[in-house]
Amino acid sequence: MIRHNCPVGASLVGAPPTPRASTRDAPTVYQTAAKKLFLLLLLIVHSALYAQDIVFEGTDFAAWNHPAGLVQIGSTGVAVKRFGTTFNAVANASEFSSVTIGDYGRLPVRAPSNQAQAGLVADQDHNTYWQPDLADPLQKWWLEVDLQRAVVARKIRVIFPQTEDARPFEFFSVHVSPGIQVVGTTGKHIAFERVGRPVNNNTKQVVEFELKTANKPPASGTPRGEFLVKSDSLDFSILRFVRFEAAGQTAGAALAEIEVDGVGFNLPTRVFTEERAEKGELSWGGRTWTSRARGCDGCGKASGAEFLVDADLGRRLWSIQASSGDRDWRDDGVWSVIDFGNVFRIDRIIFVPLIGGRSPWLYGYQQGAVGGWPMFDILTSDGSPSNTADPTAEGPFDYELLSEVRTSYPFNDFQFPTRDTRLILWRVIGFYGRDANALQLFAFHRAGYPKRVELESSDLDLGAARSIRRIEWDADLPPGTRLEVQTQTGNGFTEVTRYFLKNGDEVTKEAYEAARKRYRGDIVQENVRDATWSTWSQPHRFSGQSFQSPSPRRYLRTRIRLYSDDLDVSPVLRSLRVVANDPVIVAGLSGSVWPREAGLDSLTEFRYTIKPQAFNSRDPGFDQVLIALPPGSADAELIAAWVGGQQVEAHSSLRGDSLWVQLPPPVVKRDSVAIAFATRVFASPTVFETFVFNSSQEDNAQGVVPAELGADQVFVPEVVQGASLIRNLRHSELFTPNGDAVNDLYELSFTVVKTDKQPHVRVFSLDGRLIAELANATPRGARATYAWDGQRNGELVPPGIYIVHVELQTDPKDEIVQQYVHVVY
Repeated sequence: MIRHNCPVGASLVGAPPTPRASTRDAPTVYQTAAKKLFLLLLLIVHSALYAQDIVFEGTDFAAWNHPAGLVQIGSTGVAVKRFGTTFNAVANASEFSSVTIGDYGRLPVRAPSNQAQAGLVADQDHNTYWQPDLADPLQKWWLEVDLQRAVVARKIRVIFPQTEDARPFEFFSVHVSPGIQVVGTTGKHIAFERVGRPVNNNTKQVVEFELKTANKPPASGTPRGEFLVKSDSLDFSILRFVRFEAAGQTAGAALAEIEVDGVGFNLPTRVFTEERAEKGELSWGGRTWTSRARGCDGCGKASGAEFLVDADLGRRLWSIQASSGDRDWRDDGVWSVIDFGNVFRIDRIIFVPLIGGRSPWLYGYQQGAVGGWPMFDILTSDGSPSNTADPTAEGPFDYELLSEVRTSYPFNDFQFPTRDTRLILWRVIGFYGRDANALQLFAFHRAGYPKRVELESSDLDLGAARSIRRIEWDADLPPGTRLEVQTQTGNGFTEVTRYFLKNGDEVTKEAYEAARKRYRGDIVQENVRDATWSTWSQPHRFSGQSFQSPSPRRYLRTRIRLYSDDLDVSPVLRSLRVVANDPVIVAGLSGSVWPREAGLDSLTEFRYTIKPQAFNSRDPGFDQVLIALPPGSADAELIAAWVGGQQVEAHSSLRGDSLWVQLPPPVVKRDSVAIAFATRVFASPTVFETFVFNSSQEDNAQGVVPAELGADQVFVPEVVQGASLIRNLRHSELFTPNGDAVNDLYELSFTVVKTDKQPHVRVFSLDGRLIAELANATPRGARATYAWDGQRNGELVPPGIYIVHVELQTDPKDEIVQQYVHVVY
């Protein structure tokens, strides 16, 4: 492969690409006929004389922003992590870090006897072991493993060697601790609880301990809530430390491994927080927010939701301050949102509040009876958008209620049918007292693959404006999986200066200079995208689909989403190819339309002017122009064309909803081109997308960029000003369907604005009987046209007056218009 100078993590291929075998999804239906035509033009042929493709393959994707560990990148491409039903929490303890409590947590594994070998009990190798020194007293024959975070665990397993020099401990016990400092003691200590009974006369190499947790409900009432496990004993324990203690000295006694079987994978441990970023800990993106963001007087407040996902029971609390109790929960209540960033399959949530100021562990957080949890709700969202959500509280997402809890256990264990989940919203509907607190929220992934994961490139500099034609990929897509690619493009950045005080507040330049020097913080220079940048494109859903973002552009950002509709299978992406060619005008083309305002559904003359940004004699140049027109522009036509201010003889044709213009030789390289044409506009604004081509080259479409923001748009004031969706209605008030070819048909036409819904037109008799249903002869356009031959079920209706009923159903409103028509013979 020939590699050229290109963005980090990509390669540019100078030769025409050879298609790779790819698994392709079925194409989607495009929104307008103009897009259909453009795609057809771009996909006619594969090769391009000036192709320089941008290729990502294998480890190239490691330079992208991706959830490391969830997305696994290697030489063969990009795969997705499969979650299991359990895991050994000792094996990945090094991926986490937590607070130290006195001497607890200073070492991953510590032992007062033979510390040099202590770490071998966590190395996943049964052939290595820790063996205490026989010369040390029994009081030093203990070992402690720090999992570096709180883990919901089902089982602990101790594994012993059996060799000539090492054998199992005969007398021992195992203890666990959640890692909460004991209140009211001298120094910093934690409390341990023994698991099961002491082991005596042991000869087994493997001894397992099942974990349980008492979950006594409050005396104030019976806990209620959907999917809430109602039991006084739960099948897990929440722990951070595991302590192994010998109860008797035995020559040669040794311990090979300690294993802790966790309950699935706790997803909140991978949510991005500032603290995790500072520590360099792994995160999979996402974020958290709480009612602390609500800035109104008397609103309920809460500390950061990151305290709920830090997997640390020993340091910080999610804390509520009292609210007034007389407003909507979004203003008055207290809420937290956890956004995982990707979409996972969650089937279990464990929430640990503090009831009466006490944690479930009675030796910790003895802060007095301050509050309780009589009412709270848990909701989930798969990330689907909502037009009615409060952006501050819920974000722009639609949520589904999981459980309404009206009396809380110390441990609230929700087990439910699998939900596709990107966000968890927890809202407090009411509580007792002045304050209330919570310790942690755990959320577990079902065994199998996640629903959706994504990776995203940086803003890639292509070196110069490039015309991107389509997106291709090579991937394994088993049934039940799919892949989508979205893009953004732009031409530049603007440098912005930001001023910060030492407390972190951003202020204006004037306020910064007015502040005393000791209060001034950093001055930060940032490159911010300019107005040429597009938003995320429509998804590319099949390999080879035409490029959905504006082109040509100099900069490109790409986002890939991998979907698993079946939890047992997942896509594997091997490579991504952005098929591009050097533009016909390398410096780019700008364009503008005039006039910028027009009447509704009125045949209007427009002039679109195209200007090369700079001249380059080596540019191929262009001699064809394609202007995308509003749907249903059947009577559009070319009026005239000018090159360099001189009128030229150009030829045109309507192809779908686009005007195709062929200019005479020679090709245009430096001159402006103006196209005058007539068409109707129905939407406000109407955007005239425009492309140019060189007829001597294949597959070389280049987009025209608006000369300024909105320069390619025409506004229609009538659309915005009026409330009606049905405009400019015309119809035959009288017709004579007698077969003499004169006035034989009833004709109806009107313009539909502000919606793409199809009207429903029916004819009724005066006594309410349905006579006929009429079909729209122009369903692709905004101007709807109908005709009726005066027949019902193949027979002419009697003369008289009939009602034409026009109904347009939309989400915000339904509109009905009725007209009378006279049938005369």
